Amino acid sequence: MVKWRNALPSDLPRIHELWEEQEHRFAGTGVKVDRPDLSQPPTMCVRVAEKDGQIAGFYHVEAVAEFSIATGDEDVMRSLAAEMACLSHWLKSVGVRTGWGLVPKKFAASMERFLRKFPLVRKWRAFEIFGCDFSELGD
Repeated sequence: MVKWRNALPSDLPRIHELWEEQEHRFAGTGVKVDRPDLSQPPTMCVRVAEKDGQIAGFYHVEAVAEFSIATGDEDVMRSLAAEMACLSHWLKSVGVRTGWGLVPKKFAASMERFLRKFPLVRKWRAFEIFGCDFSELGD
């Protein structure tokens, strides 16, 4: 049976072993194993899975910046690339490692066109988004 618990500092050596095992599993796939500093923001929590008294897995949760804009003005949209550059540098300076904005498929091509001057903000073709809208959990 698997039991989940909050990670302890003494779990770090095993967590690093699990990362190394993951790197071996992913070898040759082109997929990078992410190794953030789990003791610093934006990490919010680390949980380990124990099986037969041994740590068999773990996950970490970190804060991610989510961008949302409300406008119908083309000039505002044209100015977005420069603004995104400023925002991205600021977010990095405060410890945020990733950010995203969810765009309805209907508007994705338009958003790509407006952001083409800032290539760091782009559609992530290597990922599929999976998520949970916590408002659906009820009270």
